[in-house]
Amino acid sequence: MYFYLGLFLALSTLGRSVLPAPLKDMEVMRSSEFQDAAESALSLVTKIHGEIPAVHKSLIHTMTLSLDESDLSTLQFLKEFLDLPEPSPLQPHSNKFKLDVSLGQIDEGLKLQETLLKVIGELTHFRFKKPKPDGLLYDLRDALLHVHRMQHLIKAGKRDERVSESRLKEDLKPKLEKEYMSQVAAHLTLVRLRQFAEDVSRSLQSMIISPVEQETESS
Repeated sequence: MYFYLGLFLALSTLGRSVLPAPLKDMEVMRSSEFQDAAESALSLVTKIHGEIPAVHKSLIHTMTLSLDESDLSTLQFLKEFLDLPEPSPLQPHSNKFKLDVSLGQIDEGLKLQETLLKVIGELTHFRFKKPKPDGLLYDLRDALLHVHRMQHLIKAGKRDERVSESRLKEDLKPKLEKEYMSQVAAHLTLVRLRQFAEDVSRSLQSMIISPVEQETESS
């Protein structure tokens, strides 16, 4: 886990800086409780990002569905047919950065990805695959717990669940009867999860204040 954390941070922290935030938010962000939760969430999101290739390799045997292929335009028709729910884009970082909004978007997106993975992982075509997405699910749930802790510390309300598990199963059941469509759905979900994990990582890093930064702001 620490290897993934070091590698991922080295690639994604280029140009990182703590963003300006409202004074009230900054006071909470400086607290040890908030910083511990943010660092724990970041560690788990980094771990999730590192686990995706192995899960993709296990679930996806269609050669044209490569995790390294970032251009999904060839799957546009199938994307529209499946109509998988996507996380809302995370709020762009700016001097109007609002902690509750960003955490709300992270919470909503991680929960959506968890629901998608659970529904797809239970499909007949993937039932006996190993590694199954169970590890990703556990890590997503743990990451959500730390995000909820951060939301609690800033007294931010949780957003309503965008898509329920039962509704998603009902919507996808007639579309995923064929194995190839199940493969496409799993592929799209994992590609989006990888991108979302990278976005979440950048957002969480903006909330983490190093000891040096803490001393600079206090002086």
